[in-house]
Amino acid sequence: MGLLGIVLGGWLCWLILTGRMGKPSGGQIAALVMALVGGAIAARGRPVIGGGMAMAGLAWLSRKPRVARATQPPVQDDARLRESLDLLGLPRDATRAAVTEAHRRLIARTHPDAGGTAALARNINAARDYLLAHLPQ
Repeated sequence: MGLLGIVLGGWLCWLILTGRMGKPSGGQIAALVMALVGGAIAARGRPVIGGGMAMAGLAWLSRKPRVARATQPPVQDDARLRESLDLLGLPRDATRAAVTEAHRRLIARTHPDAGGTAALARNINAARDYLLAHLPQ
C-alpha cells in the first residue's frame, strides 16, 4: 500500500502543479476518491479490481479540462458603423464622450415625450449602444 500511496500522491501533485487540476470539481473529487479506494482495494489483495479502479480514477483526473468556447466579438460592420455615426451626426473618429453627448442632444429632441416617435428613439439608443460597444475605451 505504501508504494501505491506514493504513486497516487505523486500523480496528484503532478496534476496540481501542471495546472490540470485547480480547484477540484465534483467529478474530480469523485475520481480522486475512486482512485484512493481502488488503491486501498489493491493493497488488500485484489490488485485487478483495485488497480482498475485506481487507474480509471487517475485517467479521469489527468484528462485535459474542457475549455469553454470564448465568445468572439461580433465582426465590426462598416455599414452599421456608418449608419450609427450618421444618425448621431458624428465624424468617423468620434470619441465615447462625443457619442454620449450626441445621444443626449438627439434623444432630448426625439423622445416620444418630447413629440418624437418611439421607433426613432429606439434607433438612436441602438446606435449609441453599438458605437459605445465598438469604440476603444
